[in-house]
Formats: sequence, C-alpha cells, structure tokens
Amino acid sequence: MAITTENSTQYANTQAVPRIQNPTHEAHGRLRFARFNFTQGPAAGDAGSIARLVNLPKGKVRVILPLSRMAHSALGASRTIDLGWGAHRADDGSGETAADPNGLDDGVAASSAGAFAPGGTLGGDETKLFESLDGVVVTAQVNDGTIPAGAVLDGHLAYVMD
Repeated sequence: MAITTENSTQYANTQAVPRIQNPTHEAHGRLRFARFNFTQGPAAGDAGSIARLVNLPKGKVRVILPLSRMAHSALGASRTIDLGWGAHRADDGSGETAADPNGLDDGVAASSAGAFAPGGTLGGDETKLFESLDGVVVTAQVNDGTIPAGAVLDGHLAYVMD
C-alpha cells in the first residue's frame, strides 16, 4: 500500500482544462432558509395526516438537513413525525418523481413537546438534491395516532441554490 493524493469530483472540475463549472448546488450556491409555522385546524387528523410545510423553488435545490430544525408541540402517546416531500415533476421533463412522506426523516418521537434537526434517513452527508420543474412541497406526516387539534409544527428548512 502507498500514500495517495486523490481529487473529489468537484475539485477535479476546477483543475480540468478547459475548466468545468460545478453546479451552484455543489459550489458557491446561496444558503437560504424556508420558515414554516403550522397549526392543525380545529379537528384532529387521523394517523397519516399530512402537513404541507414549505414549497421549495423550481430547479436544482439541495436541502441541508443538519442546518434545518423542527419544533413540535406534544402530540400524544406513541406519536411519531415523518418528514418528506410531495410528488413533483422532474426538471428535465422526464416524468414525475413520486411522493415520499418519510424521505427526509422517519419516525421521530413526538409524544411530548420537543425539537430536532432532521436526519438519519438519507445517510452520508444528510443532504437531498431536488431537481424539479415546478418546485417541491416538503411535508410532515404524523403517525401512530391522530394529530391533535391545535398541534403546532414550527421550524425552518435550510437549502442551497442560486
């Protein structure tokens, strides 16, 4: 075995002749935040009820979960929260990307009030690249029981784009 020096794809792009421009969701993109304040209406929702939290812009948008945060009221015994997205059209027009209600986080305990940084579902660097023609709706889903009337979900989603 020997000591090696290797390049990431993004660094190699900067050394290529002619130089290859990295996409802004990978280098020099602008960090943005989408804030959400959700309150369940006057009636409780059954298990599996969806809360639409934010609409991410169209194009290539990379969500950065470790910089994102969600706070929630006490939802009741054994309740969990999933974080995911609704169906959306691919930015290249190739078709529709299916909804995934737990694609960003899955089964976060929410019996008592708390807050968390989403993660653990994606693995690796805990980012998710969305490539959409019309934008992507990020959703929360309450499972293992009803979402009580007046339940609150507040927070922000960090993402990069330009």
